[in-house]
Amino acid sequence: MKLIPLHRFYLKCLLLASPFLLLLGIYVADDPFMVLRKYTDYDHSPVCLSEGATAWTKYKMLRSERHYDSFIMGNSCTRGFLCSDWSQYIQGSPFRFFSNAEGLGDICVKLEALGKQPDQSVANLLIVAELSTLENYTPRGGLMHIMPPDVTGKSWMSYQSAFLQGFLTPKFLFPYLKYQLTGTFEKSMEGIIAEGPASHELYTNDYVPFLEDSIRREGERFWQRRIDLRRLAAISPTTAPSVIHRPHMEKLKELADFCQRHHTHLKFVLIPNIERQRINPRDIKCLKQVLGAKNVYDFSNHRTLSDYHNFYDWAHFRVKVGRHIMKEIYKQL
Repeated sequence: MKLIPLHRFYLKCLLLASPFLLLLGIYVADDPFMVLRKYTDYDHSPVCLSEGATAWTKYKMLRSERHYDSFIMGNSCTRGFLCSDWSQYIQGSPFRFFSNAEGLGDICVKLEALGKQPDQSVANLLIVAELSTLENYTPRGGLMHIMPPDVTGKSWMSYQSAFLQGFLTPKFLFPYLKYQLTGTFEKSMEGIIAEGPASHELYTNDYVPFLEDSIRREGERFWQRRIDLRRLAAISPTTAPSVIHRPHMEKLKELADFCQRHHTHLKFVLIPNIERQRINPRDIKCLKQVLGAKNVYDFSNHRTLSDYHNFYDWAHFRVKVGRHIMKEIYKQL
């Protein structure tokens, strides 16, 4: 058998590896997820970032300056609740500390990490919850959900490798490279490339409600383009199945224990949804039993707030809904 010269073998290996090395070079140079280096601005990324990781990085970067002691937690529906509005009802320095598709498990992990920060007070906690929030009692993994090592306790290497693997998946890589080459946003890039201007404030991490301008400009056409009104018309109000069981109760007890230890004023809000699916009464009873009846508020089947004109899309309600809810839950103050 004829032996291949060693230098030819290495050359072939290099040629085979060259596409990966090229992509690795692009990843390191671009740092699309903003996790390889530190930045002063995380609010103008062209890429849809892991919101939880970004929020934690901003919190760590600004906490000594802003002295945060009040936090809004939950998933992307927290965009309807502005810290600038919340400040009217609390005395504190608020920060929207949300994550993509955040569940009870994620909230508990983040609270544990907050509690370990030096001299960190948590005077107020506003949790924005829907059915999926209650269902998910274990921390979520994956590119859009992973939290930094100082939150999860996992290694820096596993954290970074998760983002590199995510970058190399065709689902992300192809839209990203196309956008880098053309500079043009396309519908197929949704969820990969950020659409529109900066959507977060620097100091509070508040949502910037730029879609309100589109509503004023387009009127009814705004909802006709974004919401399937025929599908919506065929939906009748329902009650969700009960989702809180023993593992979920343990997480709720962790939450209640945290609030007790930190003397935290808790508001746990079950938000309205466009389908008018009511949270199961049994689950509401469990929430009130563990967290306290005066701390749990159910807007899940609110007829007026569930009107599609109060939403930006099928999932996210407008800022005016958040303002209405805050007024309701703090009206006795």
